[in-house]
Amino acid sequence: METPTNEISAAEQAVLNEARKVNDERMQAVKDLAMIVAERIDLEEQLKDNTKQERRAVRAAEKAGWTQAQIKRFMKPPRSSPASKKPTPSSTRSPSSTQEVST
Repeated sequence: METPTNEISAAEQAVLNEARKVNDERMQAVKDLAMIVAERIDLEEQLKDNTKQERRAVRAAEKAGWTQAQIKRFMKPPRSSPASKKPTPSSTRSPSSTQEVST
């Protein structure tokens, strides 16, 4: 059963509309994925550039008299001090509100 291309039955239109809806939802998921993948690739490039800069800086520090052990220690991420940590919801409660009621 062939119909001219400019005439679509209501049933055909309903099927096509449903297919478009499903496809639009699927496309949105792929668009989200594409955006995240692109961001990851950008971050990997930044990391690669940073690694090159870090190697140059390490060589310069060595030439300036710093030892490998000192440089390695400097490259460690700083430790979080208790004073600099953000308060957690449980640490912002008053002592009386954190006591449990036993039943």
